[in-house]
Amino acid sequence: MFDLHIHSIYSDGSAKVDEIARRAKEMGLKVIAIVDHSVEHRLGMDESKAKRRQEEIEEAMDRYDIKILSGIECGILPDGEIQLPDFDFDIIIASIHDFLSIDEYYSRITRCLEKFGDVVDVLGHLHSERFGSAGRDYVLDVELIDLMLETDTAVEINTSHMSPPIDFLEMCSGKPLKYSIGSDAHTLDRVGDVRWGFEMAKRYFKRGKPIINL
Repeated sequence: MFDLHIHSIYSDGSAKVDEIARRAKEMGLKVIAIVDHSVEHRLGMDESKAKRRQEEIEEAMDRYDIKILSGIECGILPDGEIQLPDFDFDIIIASIHDFLSIDEYYSRITRCLEKFGDVVDVLGHLHSERFGSAGRDYVLDVELIDLMLETDTAVEINTSHMSPPIDFLEMCSGKPLKYSIGSDAHTLDRVGDVRWGFEMAKRYFKRGKPIINL
């Protein structure tokens, strides 16, 4: 199994890189991604932080013999913009972190994928009840799935937010859509809590494929 959404002390997580790697090894994970918030977050990661974290990631990979991807989670800003430090990340997640009107919610995501579809790897915690909109538009959901297919963007099955909701996952069923699974862990005890995500992937993504190959 893998967990491709873990936060560390380099943004708003409480665990160090070494602690995360050790916990992941104990949980039997093959691959993890440490994905800290980008610079739009008050505790976000800039280029300097990314370089320091990379040194710790490489040390932890050697120590625990586990694959660790260096990632970042960018908040989707007005007009679909994202802010990326000047660093070569292994995985880039783009997520909504505001409560928006229905129109603004879909507009931001659509503009982001249209502008940065060649950069963004994963659309994070889609339709989360914690960060979302005042409702859903199922026609726009269909268009969003088509856009993810067009831009080769993976949908994240996020086990912390329990998102996307089941009815959206049902809409993905039968589509050759990429998916990612992440705990969105901000504490050490939640690292590797991805079983629900793998159950959903097995149920709804029979034609899909994981964003990484184990």
